[in-house]
Amino acid sequence: MIEKSILVWLLLAWSFSAHASGIRTVHVNDEKMQAISLRMGKATVLRFPDKPKKVVIGNQNYYSVEFIDNDLTIQPIGDVETNLFVYTPHRTYGFLLKVCHGCRYDDLVYVKWKSRFQPPARSRQEQSAGKTSIPGFKAIGLKFFLEEDLQIEVVRTMADEGRSLRIIDINIKNLTTSEKIKISSLKLVATRRNIPLSGQGYVIEEDSLQGDKSSRARLFLPLSEKRGFSLNAVLGDKKNKVIVGQKFLQ
Repeated sequence: MIEKSILVWLLLAWSFSAHASGIRTVHVNDEKMQAISLRMGKATVLRFPDKPKKVVIGNQNYYSVEFIDNDLTIQPIGDVETNLFVYTPHRTYGFLLKVCHGCRYDDLVYVKWKSRFQPPARSRQEQSAGKTSIPGFKAIGLKFFLEEDLQIEVVRTMADEGRSLRIIDINIKNLTTSEKIKISSLKLVATRRNIPLSGQGYVIEEDSLQGDKSSRARLFLPLSEKRGFSLNAVLGDKKNKVIVGQKFLQ
């Protein structure tokens, strides 16, 4: 009788451990995306060493995402697998989101950065020009303006094979001497024949920009996009665009 009770207890303990939520630490780098297990009706917290600024999610209609200090809470509202990119002031973290059924899911995930990649040192000239010597980048230097308020410069492009993304780096400069501009309201959209390209997203480094100051933004396109496009910038009733030719996307 005792042996039977022990057996039942062990089976119950195994069942609980197999289906219970979990707390773990994952290491993300620029060569690997980590899988995160979610469950319908449950929220999962990703905790970062620095504060997330923005996310790009593949199927955003199927996930609810909230920012709380250094935490990012994710709750699935549909059974759809997708990818998630989280942008902090210093890093870009990549994840694969999977909805788990009857298995162990993640309650709290401590996210750490662990990478062998070290970017090359930048010269003073490159720093002042906002350029880089990282291999794989193509310098562009296409400038356009939103009236007399903002200068927008497409600086360079890069093909990120590991994440299947094409990255477009952009500099934004406040041309006024004293006016503070809320650039978090700036919309950046890549189009071809006035039709937005699918699978795109962008992140802007700052929320607001003081007069005569600059900030950065990044536009993300699928790596399969190898044809030229128009980059559109819209801020309130001000808008303009520039053509980014195919020669910059090879």
